[in-house]
Amino acid sequence: MISGWLIIAISITYVGFLFAIAYWGDKSSRLYQSSITRGLVYSLSLAVYCTSWTFYGAVGRASNEGLGFLPIYLGPFLMILFGMPLIRRLVIMGKRQKTTSIADFIASRYGKSQILAIMITVIATIGIIPYIALQLKGIAMGYNLVTTGAHGTNLGTIPVNQDSAWYAAMLLAIFVVLFGTRHLDSTEHHQGMVQAVAFESIIKLIAFLAVGIYVCYVMFDGMNDIFTQVQKQSEIIHFSLDSFDTTTLITQTVVAMFAIICLPRQFHLTVVENAHINDLKMVRWLLPLYLFLISLFVLPIAGAGLLTFHGQQVDTDTFVLMLPISDDQTWLTVLAFIGGSSAATAMVIVSAVTLSTMISNEIIIPTFLAILGDKVRKHKSLSHIIC
Repeated sequence: MISGWLIIAISITYVGFLFAIAYWGDKSSRLYQSSITRGLVYSLSLAVYCTSWTFYGAVGRASNEGLGFLPIYLGPFLMILFGMPLIRRLVIMGKRQKTTSIADFIASRYGKSQILAIMITVIATIGIIPYIALQLKGIAMGYNLVTTGAHGTNLGTIPVNQDSAWYAAMLLAIFVVLFGTRHLDSTEHHQGMVQAVAFESIIKLIAFLAVGIYVCYVMFDGMNDIFTQVQKQSEIIHFSLDSFDTTTLITQTVVAMFAIICLPRQFHLTVVENAHINDLKMVRWLLPLYLFLISLFVLPIAGAGLLTFHGQQVDTDTFVLMLPISDDQTWLTVLAFIGGSSAATAMVIVSAVTLSTMISNEIIIPTFLAILGDKVRKHKSLSHIIC
């Protein structure tokens, strides 16, 4: 196991580096002066779609269902390749209407209906908060696993002052306040936040590829070796590459296709944070390439985990961390932990910004104006009151 203080020190250093990237991004527009770097940052930021659930959970699902994990990546892959005209139209309409969120966008299509905007905001809040909690749980699970090996720890029994998820939430809250919600103009681009999220996308991709390459070509003799050994294990019948439910696969793929643009965080980054419509040209090939690379080793890692921990009570969702741990690879374990944490923190940051924008613009501010009425209508600007 790895020292908890070492993991804490590395994590704080990493978060501090994210703060530095975001601070530099807010203070400097240098990256946005080049269409290539701007498009690169924008495209990588959309990979926030790959949360800790995909970083850890895709392997877990593949371990139990074989190709059942595929819709997670196939849906967005197909939407970006063939649905770009729709995405481009959404971005153009969002810019024309100065859209601040998906609630604002949908409501504007129905006469700026405030009731509709509130309904969408409430539904999004109900859906996002548990998902944020799941990301924080993923961070805590990773920390407990690499420091104590206790993958089965009941996080609900851990005191608050010892709960790593609590400290992660506080750090992310500070980040969101400093680089996401301090702007009064909600249509203003959060360059620092977007650049930090793009950097995290790179880190989680490198981490997952590193684990995949090590497992395939150091622990085993390649992908074929893993699949051949799995086929020889008659007990692992659920891990199959040639049998799947076609109806379920198609249905989940369609749902994932819409998720890449309809999830509030994805809509925010795709539409609200778009700096130039031409940036979508890079998204069309870079994001599918990213999805392909991060899914490349899902099945091999799943198969390797089933072989390595056969007969042991090891959660399949932890294979990405447990395989390096089982082979005493400290550096790779730390990298995998940072990769999983990056997947979680990116989602939490963007979702928090998106949610705060919707709640403020569609519920709090309209209620505030309705209560005060004429007392505030005479002011040309409400910025001093909001502050």
